[in-house]
Amino acid sequence: MRIGIIAAMEPELDILRDALLDGEEEIKLGISFYPGMIGECEVVLALSGVGKVNSAMCATLLINEYECNFIINTGIAGGMKPLKTRDVIIGTRLCYHDFDTTIFGYSYGQVPGCPKYYASSLESILLVKKALNKLGINYKEGTIYSGDQFVSSCHQLEKIGVEEGSLCEMEGASIAQVCVKAGVEFVVLRYISDIIGDENQIDDYLKFEEDMANRSSKICLQILNNLE
Repeated sequence: MRIGIIAAMEPELDILRDALLDGEEEIKLGISFYPGMIGECEVVLALSGVGKVNSAMCATLLINEYECNFIINTGIAGGMKPLKTRDVIIGTRLCYHDFDTTIFGYSYGQVPGCPKYYASSLESILLVKKALNKLGINYKEGTIYSGDQFVSSCHQLEKIGVEEGSLCEMEGASIAQVCVKAGVEFVVLRYISDIIGDENQIDDYLKFEEDMANRSSKICLQILNNLE
């Protein structure tokens, strides 16, 4: 199994790059890739950049150019209560919160010709859960909504109608869409850096962004070292 690991920002990838053996940077279409080994896992690390287009390009290259057959997307997200900062979340399903073709009869968030929600396989989720359980890391499961905007108010999500305990970020659903269309297994992991609509949201984000990003990288490394 060759595992592609996507992070949007440098701090989300730093610890993984430090652990990589024989990894030289390769740049394709402006995206940095680092193929090599972490422990016994053959991996390709990728720094996608922020947003849906960057992450979709990255996932496509990992699958098509590097022949990865399992994709892990790691990074931070804003959470809806009752989630709390520092929570670890496995995305059980993913959807866009800023895609609207409802005028043609599609559900809000649904791309024509695609399902509204993209879901990881039970096998992929169980693989990551086993590693987290082995490490004694508490985690939750939730729906991830992706869009090309920083969500700072629940009003931004009214059209999609998000449920409590969901989270918002800018890459997961586009990566999931690519993987589903390509028939490649994937898991999206998120670490809550801020609570959407909280009066301290921006301060918390600025305070916890690098800490949570580094933590996401560290936990992803631990998962790789404990995959069965």
